[in-house]
Amino acid sequence: MKRKNVLFALLCSLVLAVPATAVADMLVELPAPQKSGGLSVLEALGSRHVERVFDSRVLPLQEVSNVLWAACGVSRKDGRLTVPTAMNYQRIGVYAVLPDGVYRYDARQNVLEQVLAGESYLKSYANGAPLVILHTAQESDRYSAMHIGSMYENVALYCASAGLANVMKAQETDRLEGKLPLPEGWKVYMIQPVGYPAR
Repeated sequence: MKRKNVLFALLCSLVLAVPATAVADMLVELPAPQKSGGLSVLEALGSRHVERVFDSRVLPLQEVSNVLWAACGVSRKDGRLTVPTAMNYQRIGVYAVLPDGVYRYDARQNVLEQVLAGESYLKSYANGAPLVILHTAQESDRYSAMHIGSMYENVALYCASAGLANVMKAQETDRLEGKLPLPEGWKVYMIQPVGYPAR
């Protein structure tokens, strides 16, 4: 576990040397998401709340994996996700803005694929969190708003269970407009900063 975190930190430091406009061909293998522990569902519902001020500490790779799996991970052998989608079309996706760049979460492979490199992307968000989740979906799908709501609520409940801070925001969704390589016809519906609560 510690070795993976050290490797991730090393990869982050190497990527910071790449110009911010560059697109890096880099995959980060995530540790398997933890599917036990934490609060019960009822306890998490009772503890769920919004926090807008974050500690600056970087999240361990295990927490990043857990959060992304909660948002839109594969939960069954038949490929179904932690979030329900109409007719199981799965026209949804998650991107993670981290200290060294922006990554697309590949739930099936449980990896992060870097699509934008550079520390400026995280700094462009006003919240100070070490992780900003971009909830994306196909704009023409009439169920997209419902799917997005399920995704950010999954993350909020995980954060309540794990003692993390988070907030859902419909503002700042355009920070990477024209830069983020989304599938055609998709958009960022919501952002969700995640991190440790401010001390």
